[in-house]
Order: sequence, then C-alpha cells, then structure tokens
Amino acid sequence: MIDFLGKRIQKAMEKANNKTSLKEEDLLEITREIKLALLEADVNLVIVKEFIKEIKEKAIGAEIIGKLNPGQQMVKIVNDELIKILGGKTKEIKLEQTRTVIMMAGLQGSGKTTSTAKLASYFLKRKKVKKVLMIAADVYRPAAMDQLIVLGKQINVDVYFEKNNNNAQLIVENGMKKAKEEFYDLVIIDTAGRLSIDEKLMQELVDIKKIAKPSEIIFVADSLSGQDIINVAKTFNQYLNLTSSIITKLDSDARGGAAFSITKLLNIPIAFIGTGEKINNFDLFHPDRMANRILGMGDVLSIIEKAEEVIDKDKAEKIGRRLMSGNFDLDDLLNSLNQMKKMGKFSKLIKLIPGMPKNIDLSKVEGADQKIKLYEILISSMTMQERKNPKLLKNTSRKNRIIKGSGRTVQEYNQLVNEFETLSKRMKEMSKNGMGGMGGLFK
Repeated sequence: MIDFLGKRIQKAMEKANNKTSLKEEDLLEITREIKLALLEADVNLVIVKEFIKEIKEKAIGAEIIGKLNPGQQMVKIVNDELIKILGGKTKEIKLEQTRTVIMMAGLQGSGKTTSTAKLASYFLKRKKVKKVLMIAADVYRPAAMDQLIVLGKQINVDVYFEKNNNNAQLIVENGMKKAKEEFYDLVIIDTAGRLSIDEKLMQELVDIKKIAKPSEIIFVADSLSGQDIINVAKTFNQYLNLTSSIITKLDSDARGGAAFSITKLLNIPIAFIGTGEKINNFDLFHPDRMANRILGMGDVLSIIEKAEEVIDKDKAEKIGRRLMSGNFDLDDLLNSLNQMKKMGKFSKLIKLIPGMPKNIDLSKVEGADQKIKLYEILISSMTMQERKNPKLLKNTSRKNRIIKGSGRTVQEYNQLVNEFETLSKRMKEMSKNGMGGMGGLFK
C-alpha cells in the first residue's frame, strides 16, 4: 500500500510543487488524482470523500489559491489529513503493574498466531518484559497449537496448551491460573478464527473475554482483505469492544486500504504492522511516520530504532574504530555485512531515507542486496588467516581454492578483492587526512 499509494499521491503533489501559483482548477485536478489514488488503494469511499472535502476546505481556508509557491503548504495539508485517517497518534499498549493480558481476535488466516509470537517478542526485546506466556486457545485450526509451540521455542517464550482439550474457555481458564501462580508479567491469548463470522465463534470469544479480563483486545486484519473486512471488524467490535488492531502482510502486493479504513470508520487505532514472515518483521505503528513515507518524506526515526534494536553496539564501535584507524580487514567487512543484514533489505531501508531522489534506480539498490550475499559467501570460504591478511589472496592456489569452495566466478572474486582494496585505501586516506577524506570514501 505504501508504495502503491505513495507513487500516485507524490505524482499529484508534484503538480502543486511545480506551480508558481495555484488556481482553483489546479486544486480540483490535484484532489481528483489523490481521490483516484485512494480508491485504487482500496480505501473506503466514505473516508475518501471526507478526506478530499477536508483538503479542499483547508486549502481554501489557508488561502493558498493564487499565492506564490503553494506546494509546501499543500503538502502540509495533505500530510495532516493523512495522519488523521491513520489514527492521529501512536497507540501505546500500557503494561499493568501486576499482569497485562492481551487477547487476539480475527478471521482464520489473518495471521493471528504469528502476530501473537511477534507481539510476545516485541515486549521481550523492546519493552524488556521478563516473563511472557502465550496461551494456545485455537482448538479448531489443525496444527494451530503446534505452530505456536514452535514459535514459542524460537523466541524463548512459554506456551500453555492442552492437546486433547477442545474447550477453549477451559484452556484459557487453566492458562490464566498458571500465569497467576507463576507470576507472569504478560499473557497473550491466541484465539480461534473462522473463514466467516458465526454465532458460536463470537460466543466463545465473549466467554474468553469474561474469563481472562484482558486490558487489550487486538483485532488482526490481513492487508489482502477487501472491503468486507470493515463489516467483519464492526461485528467483532460489537461483541468484544476492540481496543486496537494489527495490520499484517504489508510486505505483499496488497493495496491494503480496506484494512487501514478500520481506524477511521470504527475508531480502532492501529497498534502494530506486520511487514514480513520473520519474527522481527513487526513494528509499532506511527501514523505521522506512515504519512511521511506515503508522501515520500522518509522515516529516519524508524531506521534509528531498527538499528538500536538489532545492531550489536559494542561490535559496531569496534569495527568503526578499526575502520577509522585504517586496519580494516575482510573479517571486519564480514561482521559489518552481518550487522547490515539485521537491519533488513537495503532496498527497503533506502525508501525510509529522507531526500532520496524520486528517480533512483531501484534495480541498482536491489543489486546491493545481492552483492552483500555474494561477498558473504566469498569471505566465508576464506580461512581466518586470509581474512586478517588480504595480501595472501594474491596467491593463485588460494584464489582458486576460494572460488571453487564458494561456487562463485573469477569475476566475482576479483570484484570483491578490488572493491575491498579501494575501501582500504580510502580509509587510510581518511585516517591521515581526517574528515577531509570523506569525499573519496563516498565515491
């Protein structure tokens, strides 16, 4: 959705930026293009109409029509309205002093079980919660309990389950007893879903709510869902009084507008977004940052937070010192690449950087991801002695052994060696000349 909607809205906003002054017919043309972009992204029609109405009123109220250089004011108006649609402010899940209980709800296949584990991992890593328990209360979907058990082992979180018990209410009751007796700080309940809503499912969820008394009830919505997801969320909200939502599968080609419409229509804030299959592909949702990304203004705060979460600070500082001293070797390069990989794909990160050119060649960016993999394979095929002393790589027999062992080509091997030598040369120049050598490094 971010890419799909972003490209179209940014194109409309360029028209405002290219005008020295804005006429009423220009405003109509820009808002018409924004309207089409939102509708194509599957945003609900009611929201789209209100959004366009607000933009027109704000633009006329700000008296930007006829004024010189109206582009920036128009961007601000659209940005402010986007933030409103997306919820206005970040939804923070507050932790209770004794025990926080979170109940997950949604249709089958929306990603509830995976989101349960991602949420548990989020609170362990980023909120430093000590004891987390996940309760496997989906007794209908085959292997749902097994999936949660496997995910629990991956993130080192306890899972309460009862294999031969088909009574979800009793499982939750017993799980809550365990949480109380063993002093768990956080309990997350994975509940059952259906392909469509039925009375039996909703009554089961109402019963679980009464037993667990959750402080948060999170609706998990698949970004691939169409407009019907709004009616589904409305029904869940009527029975359970939802507190927030998680939008999953944002890494897919889905346009996602329907799932995002839930926030504005039902006043249910988005708490988190799922951006991939891995456990760490899960982020706190910030409406202002998302609006900035849609308008092509980047999201540097998310980059910083991601770096703080995944990068080993001590190791990074050590590599930095060696880099600046000119003693950087291939083992340092391998460690650097490993640190970079933890941040995610370079092609995704670059979209978060403010001020990036609109016409950037993404094929070259994606090529950088491939190059990182290539260099990892080649360096991993070297001995530690060769990594620490790259001069040894000039030896033909060593070169042939590394190429054969890595399964890469002579050209790829030479590319690594040549680029490493260039980097080492630049770093030595910088260590001698100070920051004045930065221009050479950036080449």
